Amino acid sequence: MKKIILIFILVLFGLSVLNFKSADNKALAFPHVLTLKSTEDYRFAKIYVILSEAYISHGDYRKAKELLSSAISYDSSNRQARLDLGLIYEMLNDYKSAIFQYEEILKLDPNNRNVNYYLGLLYDKTGCKDTAVKYLEKAIKLMPYNASVYYDMGVIYARENDYTQSVFYNQKAVDLKPDFSEAYNNLCYAQANTNNYKDALENCKKSLEIDPNSAPALDSMGFVYFGMQDYSQAAEYYNKAIQINPEISEIYLHLAQALEKSGQIKEAIINYKKYIVMDPNVFNIKDIKSNLKKLGK
Repeated sequence: MKKIILIFILVLFGLSVLNFKSADNKALAFPHVLTLKSTEDYRFAKIYVILSEAYISHGDYRKAKELLSSAISYDSSNRQARLDLGLIYEMLNDYKSAIFQYEEILKLDPNNRNVNYYLGLLYDKTGCKDTAVKYLEKAIKLMPYNASVYYDMGVIYARENDYTQSVFYNQKAVDLKPDFSEAYNNLCYAQANTNNYKDALENCKKSLEIDPNSAPALDSMGFVYFGMQDYSQAAEYYNKAIQINPEISEIYLHLAQALEKSGQIKEAIINYKKYIVMDPNVFNIKDIKSNLKKLGK
């Protein structure tokens, strides 16, 4: 017991050093603690977690990873160590390693709502849609009043072109969080894709009322008007979106299509060309170049 108390004193001393010194001197704060080991001292895991968090706060993820790995070697059931390690791997875009740590936590705590949520998002990032949905559905059961989980489900279904499901989940999100601009925008987009332009228009307006400077929402508003065959109004919103964020390449494509439909061929050509310059490897590049040739005649 005396040994543990001594270690905690050393930890507190080390943390106080970190508070007053630069990150370059942090290694000097814990020279004795880092060398202490014992065959049965799984209790040291908590200390290593504390140490790792000090390094994390200074942006030294390499050292934090080492300490968290040591914590797990002392106590493989330390959930905080695995959670912190998983978050570091996420930040480093090492999704496979992050998934491993989170799944180890679920072996100990299957109903950990945050970890189920994190795993859903990670599996989505790695292209495993079905597994992502499985974890997100579990997260919804564990936290049914969390609007973000419904929103993320809506995003996945919209990407899969299942707009009926996307409408369902985004509607849940805005019901739970009436100031959720992004969810209103996604709801608008999904409704427009099901030809429900009346409700889509209302939800795009709500999104823009909350965030008037949202380029994605302005783009969606243009998409609604395009679907309603009001091409001049669509072009107006696409132009507004570009003024706010000129780096979103898809909006130039949308603008070009609206301009083409409204008979403004020269302007359409200009924007088609801008689009392919900004994103020369898009999947539809052949179709766009073919269309450009036709318009140029």
